[in-house]
Amino acid sequence: MKKFLLSLVLIMPLFATELSLTTEDGFELHGWLVKPKNTMKTTPIVLLAHQFGSDHTSWDSLMKRLHEKGMATLSVDLRGHGKSIMQNGVENRVKIPKNTSEVRDAFTESAQKVGFSKIPQDLIAWLEMMEEDNSLDMQQLYLIGASLGGASLIPVLNDYDAKALITLSAGKSSSSESDMALSSSLTKTYFVATKNDPLGANVNALEYVKKAISGTTLILSGDGHGTVLLPKVEEYILLFLELSR
Repeated sequence: MKKFLLSLVLIMPLFATELSLTTEDGFELHGWLVKPKNTMKTTPIVLLAHQFGSDHTSWDSLMKRLHEKGMATLSVDLRGHGKSIMQNGVENRVKIPKNTSEVRDAFTESAQKVGFSKIPQDLIAWLEMMEEDNSLDMQQLYLIGASLGGASLIPVLNDYDAKALITLSAGKSSSSESDMALSSSLTKTYFVATKNDPLGANVNALEYVKKAISGTTLILSGDGHGTVLLPKVEEYILLFLELSR
């Protein structure tokens, strides 16, 4: 089991908690756990992983809807993003592109600098933390990710039997761990992208769904990418979650 240090910081009494963990390579990661109010039983848990250049707040509108449905959420800042920028006491953050044309170069540089290949293990460490909370029902685990976060959640299925995995504009992953997860996991998967995605997420979605045992894809018109699609697809996401319960 991956070793990590845990610390909990209370933000709002009873309902919201800021958490942090330190990875083996020294990154101090931060996440925010929000539980629905007035619940007397264990609750389903949704882990949300954001896209490159963003942070956990990009899920705010969707999380509000999830809380209304009685689901707990853990939204995290991926390594090098948001508040998760300290590694061994030194700041190490991703390079933020100034415009769309710089995204690929900034991503490539940041991937090496920060270590994007380690994000799936970071996410597994977060779930190991959730297992220690008896108020959460890990048998009712859901995974939602955008772009980088979506691609990084796929290998997590090798370690956790989630009820559903939903990705918005999932990035490309050629790792054997991703292929194994899709070809062996019974998790229901939902890959959403636009027809003219500027980073090729539409191609990724179609490739992923071919490999998945229980996969569905939704290709939208337009060229939006990542959480910018939420206003259009929130209802689809909530319906897919309901059908997966």
